[in-house]
Amino acid sequence: MNNDTPPSARELVTRQAGSLSLALWHDGTTPDEDGGYRQRYAYRIADATVPGALPHDGRDIHSGVGADGDTTAGMTSLVTLLSAAAESYRHQMSNPLSAPESLNLFPAWVTEAAYLNSDELTMLALELEHPGGLGPNESATAEAPPVTSAGPEPTGEAPAWPPGRYYTVIFLQDEEGHAVVDLLQDQGAQAAIDHLAQWDYGSETMEAALFNQDYHADVPHYSGTSEATDGPYVLSYQPGLGTVHLLRQFPAQAPDGWPNRYTGVIDPAPGPAAAQAVAPRATATRTAAGHAIDPEPARTRPDDGLSL
Repeated sequence: MNNDTPPSARELVTRQAGSLSLALWHDGTTPDEDGGYRQRYAYRIADATVPGALPHDGRDIHSGVGADGDTTAGMTSLVTLLSAAAESYRHQMSNPLSAPESLNLFPAWVTEAAYLNSDELTMLALELEHPGGLGPNESATAEAPPVTSAGPEPTGEAPAWPPGRYYTVIFLQDEEGHAVVDLLQDQGAQAAIDHLAQWDYGSETMEAALFNQDYHADVPHYSGTSEATDGPYVLSYQPGLGTVHLLRQFPAQAPDGWPNRYTGVIDPAPGPAAAQAVAPRATATRTAAGHAIDPEPARTRPDDGLSL
């Protein structure tokens, strides 16, 4: 595949902008607080010319409400954000006391690399907007190296159960996430897991994760994260960032309607290097089933008959 090949709506898209290697794929859907769903895209940014720089992974690119999945549009959004970060970097060099809004969209090495490859990012943006519209000598990009997928290659066969090992119960950040981190540090991981398990709505939560493809072959690990387990639950948390992610193991028995009611496909995921990568900025402070975190549920654990 080259940069002029229009990908299908949800396949992995890879692009090169100078020394920047970009990969983006469809990562399920996120419920919008005003109703409806937004398509979510995950991505990886790498640059082999930056000494010691680990690939940066994120899951914070979203479509408009109700839009169809389109990885080309997702890649366009990623390039736009990188270009904005590059412009902020340039502005701060000229105005050292300024604090441009887009300066901290990415880790510092990504922002600097975007600035150094700003011309190539501009060319890539044009190619994405007008595929095949540039002359053969006008392209500043090429296909990026392949990104390792943690999921199985499509075979056309019915997906096996389970599609992954864990699914998301709830992900919190910012004020809500820091409150759970405080609880964990004051009363221990067990208290934090018990607190977050209140938002496990049993089969409803699992079905929402299946529909939204919010499941994982392994517990997501990023720089500075720690882990705690309790029965089927795994809590992944980053105290410094105030992010907490409660996951639950899939039961041994598939739900009724599997796989016809669900996609059953694990989206591409970062390779082993992601274990040390910078944590992505997730945006949804909601449960996998789309429940807002207020008001607090009265119960402490679901009683839905799900078993391992």
